[in-house]
Amino acid sequence: MTHALRNQYLQKLGIVQYVGRDLPVVAPAAVSPVAAPQVSQPISTEKQQKSMAELVNIGLEGKPQVGMRSDVMSASLAPQKGSVGAEVESIEPEENIALKFALWQASEKLLVCSSIDEQLPDPAQILLLDNILLAMGQGGGQLPQMELVEWPPHANMQGDEAEVRGFLATMLKARIESKGAELVLLLGDLAAEWLLDKEQRGAVSNGQVDIFGQVTVLLVPSLQAMIDKPEYKRQTWQTIRYLSPMRLVHKADS
Repeated sequence: MTHALRNQYLQKLGIVQYVGRDLPVVAPAAVSPVAAPQVSQPISTEKQQKSMAELVNIGLEGKPQVGMRSDVMSASLAPQKGSVGAEVESIEPEENIALKFALWQASEKLLVCSSIDEQLPDPAQILLLDNILLAMGQGGGQLPQMELVEWPPHANMQGDEAEVRGFLATMLKARIESKGAELVLLLGDLAAEWLLDKEQRGAVSNGQVDIFGQVTVLLVPSLQAMIDKPEYKRQTWQTIRYLSPMRLVHKADS
C-alpha cells in the first residue's frame, strides 16, 4: 500500500497522526458519532463479590432477544483452526465487498471492535458489553460513543480482498497508536476474520494473540451470540478473566 493511499484512508477515518511516526501529518476528517445508549449504573460492592463470570449475565434475564446478529458469517466460510466460536477458512475474493464495524475506545488502554450487520447494537447488547468491560476492569462509567468504520469508505470506491484488508489493517494500527492502546477486544468471528491476517489467526491461543509487537487481541463471541447462547458467556469469561480486578482482591485475601 502506497503512502498516498494510506494517508487517504486515514483522512477518511478521521484519525489524527503525529509527527515522529512513519506517516506525515494530515488534517483529521470529521467522524459522525453515533450516540450510545445509556448503560446501567455500576454494580454494588455486594454484587462485586460474586463470581465475575456471572457479571456478564446481569440485566439480561427476561430480556427479549432481538434478531440482529453482528457475527453473521458468509455462506462460503467453513471451519478452520484459530477462530472464536466456530472456526473459519480464509474468505474467498468477491466483488462489491461491504463491511461495517463498530468501535469503542473504552479506555486509553482498551479498544473494542465489533462487526455489525444491518442494525446498530441494541440496548441489550450495549448492557452486556458494559458488563464485560466492568468484568475486565475497564468499565464502571458511561460507555463512550460508538464510531463506525465502513468499507467502502465512500460510494465510488471498490477494492478486492487485499485492498480491504490493507484498509482495515491501516485503520486498526492507526487507532491503536493514536491512544497507545495495549488491548483490543474483538467481538465475533467476522471481526477476527477481517481484522487479523492468516498468520495471526493461526497463532491464537486461549482466545488471545499478540499483534504489532506487544498489543494483545482478545477474541470473544459476538454480543448477540452470547445473548442467544448463554454458554458463550463462559467462553468469554475464560478469555478475559485474567484481567478481572477481583482476581487481585482474592489474591490479597488469601
